[in-house]
Amino acid sequence: MSGEGRGRIPLYALDRPQGPSRLRHGPGRTPSVRQVTLALPLARARARSWSSLEPFSDEIRGEDQVLLIAATGGAKSTLVATLTLPIPSLVALDEKDALRLPRARIVQLPSHAATVTDTEPDAYYRLVVRAIAYRDGRGDTNRVILRPHVLDIDGFDAHNDIFHAVYDRRAVILWIDEITATGATSQRVQPWLKGISARGRTRHVGLWTCTQAPYGVTPTILRRNATYLIFGPIDSEDARDIGRSQIELAETLPRKSGRFIVYKAGEREPYRLFVPIPDVLAGWKAP
Repeated sequence: MSGEGRGRIPLYALDRPQGPSRLRHGPGRTPSVRQVTLALPLARARARSWSSLEPFSDEIRGEDQVLLIAATGGAKSTLVATLTLPIPSLVALDEKDALRLPRARIVQLPSHAATVTDTEPDAYYRLVVRAIAYRDGRGDTNRVILRPHVLDIDGFDAHNDIFHAVYDRRAVILWIDEITATGATSQRVQPWLKGISARGRTRHVGLWTCTQAPYGVTPTILRRNATYLIFGPIDSEDARDIGRSQIELAETLPRKSGRFIVYKAGEREPYRLFVPIPDVLAGWKAP
């Protein structure tokens, strides 16, 4: 990895569900207490700038959950579009009706109210299932951009049906470009979004959630279950409420610079992440 720290997602991650991996110890290979102790990372010195942070070099797995927070113009969509370029199985939720991605087909959804009836209460769910169904062998792509109807922006029930369909699809990354546009709040979250966050890993469903809203406004379950918490440029007012070590560094990040700070679950200190725009996205405009 270069010194800047570049995030990666392994290509195998979402082709299809993989069998569980197992850690095997050969004869005489059981680690001793001393070995385990020495394997623990030493506490890192407190950084004084973004460039003094250690670079982020993890492979983000297909079933991981990522929460990305940055102010307007913080390159959230550009980061996700770049890191998910190699992913063959993706569902991107586009509330702004403007997202375009390489190798992705666009599906414009009808309104939830016009689709659901008393005799067919699951009609919208079934419609979304068909829209995002795998198209292997048909020469089509399994990367889908879903555009909910304008009347379903903030629509709690419509998005619950979308999340249900994604949960049942399996082996996919769900990209929510703006969580506040789904009707989910810190106090109220769709049951099927909870299901994805709580059990998506066992179904090989990854979750990438973006927002420009303050950290405390995002659903609690997404904050709690995030494998990686990524911050782009944020305002000082928002930083005070986050309570993360060295979060003030996010206030210094230039907008549209490709610079972010990353917190890994279970670790206190952040890493630096730099993701340049690849040639295939040259001229690409974020929604």
